[in-house]
Amino acid sequence: MGGKEFVIEHADLNDTGDTLLIEWGDGHRSSYPLPYVRRHCPCATCRTLREQARENPLMVLPQNVTQPSAVMVGVEPVGRYGMRIAWEDEHDTGIYTFEYLRELCPCPECAAARQTKPVEGM
Repeated sequence: MGGKEFVIEHADLNDTGDTLLIEWGDGHRSSYPLPYVRRHCPCATCRTLREQARENPLMVLPQNVTQPSAVMVGVEPVGRYGMRIAWEDEHDTGIYTFEYLRELCPCPECAAARQTKPVEGM
């Protein structure tokens, strides 16, 4: 991928406020339901909890971890490479890089590309 894919031309919430819409520099359009964005929070705490849950599926997590808020209350740019999203439950430590958001794109085309992507190190 060239650099233009990770440039956001426009980002906004849909009319009901439950989906993040992004138009990328290469013309691709992504539609991210906010619960999906929150489940993929890139902060160290959330990543660690997801890893622990994969390793031990019977692990009991605190309620605010298993049912985090998916209501966005703010967003701020982080340099020219990402955004920090603030959620209704006061969680705001995840920096969503534009590259990470593009990798997460849930559209059928991007999901299919992820399925066919070779696994590194194999």
